[in-house]
Amino acid sequence: MRKILVVYATTDGYTRKVALRVAGWCNAFEATADVVDSAELPVGLNLSEYTAFILAGSVHESNHQRSLVEFVSEHAKELGRVPSAFLSVSLSAVTQDDKHRADAQRCIEAFVETTGWTPSVTTPVAGALLYTQYHWLKRTTMKAISAKQGGDTDTTRDFEYTDWGALEVFVTEFLKARVAVAT
Repeated sequence: MRKILVVYATTDGYTRKVALRVAGWCNAFEATADVVDSAELPVGLNLSEYTAFILAGSVHESNHQRSLVEFVSEHAKELGRVPSAFLSVSLSAVTQDDKHRADAQRCIEAFVETTGWTPSVTTPVAGALLYTQYHWLKRTTMKAISAKQGGDTDTTRDFEYTDWGALEVFVTEFLKARVAVAT
């Protein structure tokens, strides 16, 4: 049985949801997936136990979380020894025009350059506006940004933009092509 480590970093909790969903898809492919938060790594985590890695980090102000950057920078060589995927969760990935696609891709490229890790595959993932979870200032700021871009502004509810079907296809194709798990 293949063993996959899913490492995530999150600011508001949404990327944890993404990581857990990814782990479920891995488990459906006769692979065991462990999920860890890069900000709370378990003592004695042994990366050599894993046959693949899937990392997910959310983007805020054009940067991924420091804990994920530090984890990947410290373990780039180990992460590079087996197939790996990087999921960059952002609101830039929501709008599918050239500018926003380029912004999302720049964040991925900056992460790769900063950490020294070259994942086998990468993809931008549309994130969420979690208005009901934001404090007043963040909610007001995010509403203004969203309004400027013609997005959702109803702060009484949250908006998930992730295309779960497309993400499942991405993960499934990664597993089939790179990890050779049974289907």
